[in-house]
Amino acid sequence: MSDDRLTLLLHRFCVVATVHHEALEAMDEERANTHARMIAGLYAAILHEGPAGQAGLLALIHSDSPVVAGMAAVYSMDMAPEACLMVLRKVATEPGLLGFRASVAVERWEAGTWVHPGK
Repeated sequence: MSDDRLTLLLHRFCVVATVHHEALEAMDEERANTHARMIAGLYAAILHEGPAGQAGLLALIHSDSPVVAGMAAVYSMDMAPEACLMVLRKVATEPGLLGFRASVAVERWEAGTWVHPGK
């Protein structure tokens, strides 16, 4: 696969993460679940790109968007837990469901009850 394909997959991950967050904030469970499945599929496709895909996904934890950074951190926890926890702790300071969900992710990691969403 080409770099263009990976770039497209990473862009789609960002877009769908944002739309998923919007659906959660709107309490639209059906739409949120649809987008969660899309994120999981994108994650699988990104990982299928090998080391470049892993690096691309991990790079998204540095996004200016806390929504994108948080989602990328959640999906990259098994690759770089310390960096991802740092991002999730920062996102946990955000208002609303975004901050709450990030704080729950951190709590689950620290309690040893973390379950990777893509596995």
